[in-house]
Amino acid sequence: MRAPFAIVVSVVLAVVGRGAVTDSTNDAIGGAQTVAYCEVQSNPGAFKDKMIRVRALYQTDFEQSALTAPSCTAPMPMTWVDFEKSWESRTSWRLRRATDRVRWRVRADVVFVGRFRTGGHFGHMAMYPYLIEVYKVEAVKPSGSFRPLPSTRRGHDASRKP
Repeated sequence: MRAPFAIVVSVVLAVVGRGAVTDSTNDAIGGAQTVAYCEVQSNPGAFKDKMIRVRALYQTDFEQSALTAPSCTAPMPMTWVDFEKSWESRTSWRLRRATDRVRWRVRADVVFVGRFRTGGHFGHMAMYPYLIEVYKVEAVKPSGSFRPLPSTRRGHDASRKP
């Protein structure tokens, strides 16, 4: 028995539509602005609803999933972390495994690419003023000496020589 034409067209449109969403998401991730975590904390309105790349310390506990940095002096120097439903498909299996293995109460030095949210109440008991919805994990390592990402211009590392 052959599938009716309408069903075939619907399936094709669904697949094509899903690819368009993925392409725009991948474009947004690729164009994410690299910012220092303390800059996000000191001027959250400038990054509201924007895709950013940020290096910070990621810490988890029973009712905690947050970014922080020891050098930030903001009144609430923590941002709630939530993972977008398809983050794993954009992250290598080694980094997915490393993220899943971050132990409670042990900080990990991470680079997350995600959409920054402000103007709400996020996380456990809605006590966090900021949220980063992680779309991709680019680095996870033990939190030895914490260093922010180098500044970038036009997608190139400014610290590299041409």
